[in-house]
Amino acid sequence: MKHEGIQAIVGAAIVDSDFRQHLLEDAESVIDEFTLTPDEASVMLSVNATTFQGLATQLQAWIASKSSVPVVCS
Repeated sequence: MKHEGIQAIVGAAIVDSDFRQHLLEDAESVIDEFTLTPDEASVMLSVNATTFQGLATQLQAWIASKSSVPVVCS
């Protein structure tokens, strides 16, 4: 499975509102809990979003740019 670290962070943010808020306010303080590749850590620290939807949109764009298979959202 690709981007397992990103998936774990998104999953945690979906179910834990406190984690989600910390992720949006200071990603660096919470991503150390996860095993991320250098690319995943870089993208998590570069996301500039104030909402979870904004964060997810930016992560989706990054994942799509890394994949040869198009990512489709409905």
